[in-house]
Amino acid sequence: MQLKKTIKRFPLLNRILYDRELYKYYRNEFQNMTQSRFVRENIYHTSVIRSQRSKYTQVIKLIRMVDFCPVNENQFYYSIDPFKKIDRNKMILDNYSIDYSWVVFSSFAETVKLIPSTDEKCSEKTELINELKRYVSRLYKTVKLDGVFLDSVQEIQSIFSRPARHFHEAIQRILFVNQWLWQTGHKHNGFGHLDWILYELYRKDIDTGYMTQIDARNMLVDFFKALHHNFWYKSTMLLGDTGQIIILGGLQMDGSYRCNELTYLFIDVSRELRLPDPKVLLRVSEKMPDDLLRIAIECIGTGIGAPFLSNDDVVIQSLIQFGYESEDAYGYATSACWEPLIIGKACDQNNIRTVNFCEPFVKFVDSESFENCKTIEDVKKGYYVFLDKYLDDFLTEYLDNIEFEEDPLLTIFNPRILESGKDVTRGGAQYANLGLTSVGMSTVVNSFLNLDRLVFGEKRFALHELNRIRKNNYEGYDNIRKVLSTEGPFFGNDSDDVVDLTNEIMNRVSVGLAKHRTKLGGKYKYGLSSPNYIVDSIHMGATFDGRKKGEPFGVHISGKNGVSPTELLSFSSRLDYKENRINGNVVDFIMSPGFIQNNLDNAVMLIKGGIREGFYQLQINVVDSKTLIDAQKNPDKYPNLVVRVWGFSAYFKDLPKEYQDNLIKRAIDAECKSA
Repeated sequence: MQLKKTIKRFPLLNRILYDRELYKYYRNEFQNMTQSRFVRENIYHTSVIRSQRSKYTQVIKLIRMVDFCPVNENQFYYSIDPFKKIDRNKMILDNYSIDYSWVVFSSFAETVKLIPSTDEKCSEKTELINELKRYVSRLYKTVKLDGVFLDSVQEIQSIFSRPARHFHEAIQRILFVNQWLWQTGHKHNGFGHLDWILYELYRKDIDTGYMTQIDARNMLVDFFKALHHNFWYKSTMLLGDTGQIIILGGLQMDGSYRCNELTYLFIDVSRELRLPDPKVLLRVSEKMPDDLLRIAIECIGTGIGAPFLSNDDVVIQSLIQFGYESEDAYGYATSACWEPLIIGKACDQNNIRTVNFCEPFVKFVDSESFENCKTIEDVKKGYYVFLDKYLDDFLTEYLDNIEFEEDPLLTIFNPRILESGKDVTRGGAQYANLGLTSVGMSTVVNSFLNLDRLVFGEKRFALHELNRIRKNNYEGYDNIRKVLSTEGPFFGNDSDDVVDLTNEIMNRVSVGLAKHRTKLGGKYKYGLSSPNYIVDSIHMGATFDGRKKGEPFGVHISGKNGVSPTELLSFSSRLDYKENRINGNVVDFIMSPGFIQNNLDNAVMLIKGGIREGFYQLQINVVDSKTLIDAQKNPDKYPNLVVRVWGFSAYFKDLPKEYQDNLIKRAIDAECKSA
């Protein structure tokens, strides 16, 4: 606390600490430079805008101070100054996508008219918009001297007076608004349905001869490159984890599937560039065109892990059942990697915390009561007592006390929220739910299955003896660990016992979460996916699935020992995604490059069958273990090798060793199964 007060009293110290933070996390970008030199060279143009009584004042000060840092050799102006940031005391609302249809089809002139006269922040909101306008005027004076970006700046100026008139102008306005989200500290900024939003202007410009399809393609190439340029600054936990998701395609309320030329063009540009960022997400359905699915799988086959697939035939009805209006559910996008989000009407924070199914399980099996269990039902009852307490504790002690920063930009960038006269985080949004991710489900399920079969069924082990071996981390008992690790069935196998047990545990959590409400009266939701399958396992003791202390949990909905994709998809389609179990349920498997390249028709049939059966979401890593092992040893040989991590793509060389090792192990397992 004293250090915090000292930092606030001495801005220079604040700037030094921020520069050291930048260097620590982004030193790959600043190679051949020591930390002290980096701080020395940047200290005088670094600023940390201290907390103000009014958040609007703080944002306005930042806008006045940022330097122009455009992406070079690009037809669009896109500028983020990493050396200017806003200090904050509370959590910021991120993992979010604003309503970019407003950016294209409206203007700030119309926005000002939407501010209610009774809004106590009316003058501050107007002043914030005026400050953005002054920024553009300042920018115009700068670029006018050499003519570079002059056309782009004139296109940006249009956002203050009228709707966009052309495709290029619309993209430029989107980039301008997006840069301020990053500049003000928001993370995981998505884009929504850009193929839907941009198509009208795209088609008009093509039909009138204002541009060609080649022109449009080149614009999208530069759009991707501009967004990728600062990926080191935009990343959160790992390099590449930016959440820059572009949504493509999707079902309509009339039952038709909506896609267009831009849907194909976005995927084609992604396939050509093979950049890990931005990412594309394709909403799929039985009703989608076969050639669109085929092109998507061809793109996945390049190894970039995109597009991510979200199954509208399952997701939309789940969202409606949860409580979203039908129109909103059919228009869903995602926040960050995979969690469904209602754009323009919600302040849902969909990655607020991770449920660790394994934590209460380990506490239970470490307790004295565990070895008194006589049946598998006794084990379940004991676990559920610990699970219920675990859920109640973190909901009441942590989530009930979360406070979000007031958010001027997210408020003025969402017209329907702006009209309410309230801030997006202060009741201005129609939906105010909180979303949880989860890890450890497969570990708990597999532990139960092993105990049921090996202890209470076949009686090959005594419960107390097996527990003693587990507590000793299987030291000297590799033979027993092998039995627990390799004999099935396991999570991911399409077995009634596995499916029923998984659904039973899911239902227990669902009932527990339904008892609680958020501060704004919203509901809690969760899903069987999380980025924390490594970080949340580090301090978890050994478990009855043969997992040693600290070893990673299973990734999302994935199988053990290389379960076949066909069986995994079938298993996932039998899981119950009703009520509040909607916050991302990602099937994750690895394929060898040769499978898609040499068997494209079979790959299309596999995914098409999975859509029909009813998987919720799907991501595929296309890579082989030989390449990964060599890339780990010789990273300079593979500077552009892209892999899929938890819900994003990244350069393999940028990943920490534990994530590289995890991918290598999973690739080997997949190859052993296919062999």
